[in-house]
Amino acid sequence: MTKMLDYMISPLPIRIIDLKVDRAKLKIKGLTVQQFGHLPGRTPMRRNSTTSTWAFTYIVRGSGTYQVEGGPVQRLEAGSLFWEYPGGLFHFGPDAGKDWDEYYVNFEGPRVGEWLDGLIAEPDKTMRVGVDTIWIQKLETIGDYMESGIADNIDRAALLLESLVFEFCRANDSRRAGAGPERRPEMVLRILEDIGESLYKPWDEKEIWERNHISRSTLRRIVHRHTGFALNEYVNRLKISEAKTLLRMTNLQIKQIAQMLGYDDVTYFARLFKKFTGMSALSFRAKHYEGS
Repeated sequence: MTKMLDYMISPLPIRIIDLKVDRAKLKIKGLTVQQFGHLPGRTPMRRNSTTSTWAFTYIVRGSGTYQVEGGPVQRLEAGSLFWEYPGGLFHFGPDAGKDWDEYYVNFEGPRVGEWLDGLIAEPDKTMRVGVDTIWIQKLETIGDYMESGIADNIDRAALLLESLVFEFCRANDSRRAGAGPERRPEMVLRILEDIGESLYKPWDEKEIWERNHISRSTLRRIVHRHTGFALNEYVNRLKISEAKTLLRMTNLQIKQIAQMLGYDDVTYFARLFKKFTGMSALSFRAKHYEGS
């Protein structure tokens, strides 16, 4: 892991990694990460900054300001994100006498144009997305991919970057709308994970909503909003997906698999399996069983 000290920026070790791969070797042409940076304890204010690529900076600790050319000075707190883009003139940094921790990613490619059309509606304005350890882990992973110097990992960094941009924009939209708990990314993830961990027992939605301290209607809204399926259908789809794995990877009887997944009525399980896969469980096993 590359670390270096630059007392002009921070008294702490910083991490800056440039693209090390010939772009001709990349499979993903629409988006390329050019540079990754992690600057803990950043102290200087940057004025009249320009860039030849797009970039975002995510503040995870501290506070400061951001301004585009002569526009309004915008406050930044932990959980804020701001953009830089070609042709702009930017002034940003922590409050005087203080410091902040930031992650930034520089990137370019025609894919950014689609983000402008569909996600980044106002690139001159800061975003309030909150501090999430999952996002920080993803940013660190982008840095690891960049550091590897392997073309496939640079492609992986681009894909991970796009997923992060999508999550940031959704989180910002939710906060601007004064969203309730069904829109908070960390709560949504926890609830969907809770459902996923409940596959090997009879379905009891009351346990889920009580364990997560929400109402039944909120649980159903969360699942429908974020998966596109009604709650019961979503659970059944997860269970049938798990059944497919068991049919492929084990020699358990179909009745045993149904009962393991909380279906005491094997006939009902069989109907669901055919509904979601287009074939019977027996036919699926005959086609896909890996022990044969």
